[in-house]
Amino acid sequence: MAPMLDHLRPFLFPALALAIAVAAWQSYGPKGLVLALLMISFWVLLHFTKLMRLLRAAAKRPMGHVRDARALHRQLRPGMPLIEVVRRTHSLGLRRSEPDQDPQVLEWDDEQGFGVTCTVRRGRLSDIVLRSPDPDATATPAVAQHTAGQP
Repeated sequence: MAPMLDHLRPFLFPALALAIAVAAWQSYGPKGLVLALLMISFWVLLHFTKLMRLLRAAAKRPMGHVRDARALHRQLRPGMPLIEVVRRTHSLGLRRSEPDQDPQVLEWDDEQGFGVTCTVRRGRLSDIVLRSPDPDATATPAVAQHTAGQP
């Protein structure tokens, strides 16, 4: 959606639901209104169930870990909703910013040392940065592991 219309996004669903309810009332009276309210509540419950299933699956995975950070970086685009990022990572990101602060900074790493840092403003990705592994950090554990067996 265009940046100019971003501030209208929270009002879109309530306005649409109200329009459906008014149209149902005018067309079929009280029975139509009841049917419209049941359909809207069913739609909300379907999306809530889908969201809870996704978050339950993501909560079972290690936080801030992805299989391949470079592949994730190629899939992400600015403007993408945060829930779509969680769906692609199958994991909740590690928070690198204060809670309840906008923008949020979330991070995912892989086993090769690559990482993706995402900045989220109002629930949408704004910046995506791919971080390469630090050559000094990968060399240090290998040296420490090699010298650990010697007296």
